[in-house]
Amino acid sequence: MQSNITLTSHDDLAVITMGNEARANSIDLEFCDAMLRALSEIEAQDKHRAVVLRATGRIFSSGGNLVQILGGLHRSDSFLETLISALNSVILALRRLPVPVIASVQGAAAGAGFSLAMACDLVVASRSARFVVGYGKLGTSTDGGLSFHLARRLGVARALQLLLVTNSLSAEEATSLGLVQCLAHPPALEEATLTMARDVMDLPPSAVREMKSLVSQASEHGLAQHLEDEKRAFLRCASSETFHQRVAEFVERSHSPGNLPG
Repeated sequence: MQSNITLTSHDDLAVITMGNEARANSIDLEFCDAMLRALSEIEAQDKHRAVVLRATGRIFSSGGNLVQILGGLHRSDSFLETLISALNSVILALRRLPVPVIASVQGAAAGAGFSLAMACDLVVASRSARFVVGYGKLGTSTDGGLSFHLARRLGVARALQLLLVTNSLSAEEATSLGLVQCLAHPPALEEATLTMARDVMDLPPSAVREMKSLVSQASEHGLAQHLEDEKRAFLRCASSETFHQRVAEFVERSHSPGNLPG
């Protein structure tokens, strides 16, 4: 299976593109391996002043690959734990980059796709975008640091309301809550994203790096431990018969390679 992750450079801007439109940019081990390679290359080159994470197609990311996960559940092996560990490595690599990362979101950012967007420093979204939780309906908790970043951006009560009650946000709602920093009409999403990137890159690089470092230190102490705690909670939920049944029902309804929102 191909991940279709590409890394391109435009002067001082690095652009990571998720291009697996046929699978709605779902997240699997191949995806995580390719993302880690791209992020490691950016970190090693140490020449970029901003990074954009974007996707081709109608959907930013539909989350984890449900068919793969269902197969792992049937085998009763460690696939699910391996997948979440790989996703956690991607999240930590995103946060470790010393320059701002801008998510450019169109369509749905669901489950772990939502987590990816929230792991970025700034979010530019199409007015047609939606941010979808979906975990509770499958009978499990969050992964990819979503509970961590939502609690810090929204506060505990609003984070719980979104995770347990609301379940999804329109682009306008996400903007009003501060989860999205810039809204754009769908045809103008790319230009709006590039404008934000240029604004960042117009500042002295040393100042940008120092400010990102300071903000990260202030807001993200304990992320690695939280990701581990989140993984253990997910695995406890995933061991239940309810989770197995709901994943199987989702796959059956989809009649095509499905995607786990988480």
